[in-house]
Amino acid sequence: MKPLIGIISNRVENADNPFETKTSFNETYPKRIIESGGIPIGVIFPNDEFQKDVLDMCDGFVLQGGFNIYSSNINAVHYACLTRKPILGICMGFQTMLGYEWIRKEFGGVMPSYREISDFFKPEDEVNFIFKKSGHDNLNPFCLSKIDKSKHAIVLSKSSRLYKIFNDNYIEMPSIHGYCALDNVLAYDNLIFKVVGRSLDGNIEATESIDPNWWAVGVQFHPELEDENLSIFKSLINEAKVKKLLK
Repeated sequence: MKPLIGIISNRVENADNPFETKTSFNETYPKRIIESGGIPIGVIFPNDEFQKDVLDMCDGFVLQGGFNIYSSNINAVHYACLTRKPILGICMGFQTMLGYEWIRKEFGGVMPSYREISDFFKPEDEVNFIFKKSGHDNLNPFCLSKIDKSKHAIVLSKSSRLYKIFNDNYIEMPSIHGYCALDNVLAYDNLIFKVVGRSLDGNIEATESIDPNWWAVGVQFHPELEDENLSIFKSLINEAKVKKLLK
């Protein structure tokens, strides 16, 4: 009865050299999924071509961190939204959720189709919802032995899922990102996600779905790096178990 959790892969693409086009996964994510009672599987979209069938197998998803957002990543969020399967976005995964909101805004606040998203979104569109900012990547290169130097404070809304998960509205989390969310992405009518956490300098650090019946959480920080943050993965797994039982 363990739920199947699909981890959406990272991509690095070189159209002229197929040997430099690669798919990758960070081992910390499947490790946390296993520790939380789930079964991780890798989700790959070769050539950035979205395939719904592989997601149908899964009970929930993790959008891992990475370097570039592709239309297939955005479509994975769209799929989770349509099916109401639980999804956790971390770092770039969080930014992918913002990208989905930006696309919905561009389409007048309505749900686009998978094909419309694939045709519309390009990695260079990231500038419409994230911007480069210093001060949020204080341990570069990152090393786990000095993880405390990478942390900064995040203030959570007391009405949020994350507040219930961490049992606190003030948390210290590893921060290893050079880009932050543009505030205006989550400032229009008919939103799917809402802001539930900010750093002390005011930047968005966490979002959640507005729909109380859809467990969708995005965090800019990296809870997967520390054992004490396993509760966020357990919450995802518990929600995925419910979805599995309802199949």
